[in-house]
Amino acid sequence: MPGLKEFSVQEILNRSFDPTNNWLRVNDAEAVRRILLNGTLMAPLLAPWTIAVTGSGTFTAYPGYLYVTTGTTTGSTGRAYTTDLPFPGATYPVDFSKRILWGFLVQRVTSDTNVIARIQLKAATTEGALAARGLGIRMANLTMTGEGYDSAGAFTGTIQTMTTGVSYSILVDHEPAIPRIRFYVNGVLQATQTTATAVPGTITPAAGIVVSVLNGAGTANGIVTISAPWIYQAF
Repeated sequence: MPGLKEFSVQEILNRSFDPTNNWLRVNDAEAVRRILLNGTLMAPLLAPWTIAVTGSGTFTAYPGYLYVTTGTTTGSTGRAYTTDLPFPGATYPVDFSKRILWGFLVQRVTSDTNVIARIQLKAATTEGALAARGLGIRMANLTMTGEGYDSAGAFTGTIQTMTTGVSYSILVDHEPAIPRIRFYVNGVLQATQTTATAVPGTITPAAGIVVSVLNGAGTANGIVTISAPWIYQAF
């Protein structure tokens, strides 16, 4: 059975996930079989989440998505995180020394120039730009960029100008051996990060997913949602 490296990201996107209707193609048993035989596929929405909000921030977990808000009080944040990402046989939940494919759907519900939202896979549980090993996306209002951090942080250029109320399919392809991080939106490659200091490449304990949003000096209710998350980590 060939390993993941012999299958392109585009084939995985085409065969196992359809960004047009946002549903896993459950009838494509062959694609799922290949992934399961060569790594681990999981849906972290099943994990317990820790809620850490300030001001008027809120967090709600629905059966199919997470809904994180700031409320309308200036300087409020909404944040939820989990490090409960067990990979069978793994020493640590997330091993940044290995190839990782991380996918999810993200939506901004409202628009305000003061709002910044982030979805990150990192060795920290705090809100804010990456300052520990990790990768993710940043949404400054509706402008989406990719970010990575190993010993220093770096952002890509704009990978998507978002529209409120529209879900975007995100795939982050992390390959530390090259090193590079590729950012796909709706199945299309939008940016590649090749700065070595911004591509995490070391085993890191207690890494997990952090979803956050803050409204800064504004009074708008900043809202971000995440749904259908999955992670593949090479053995």
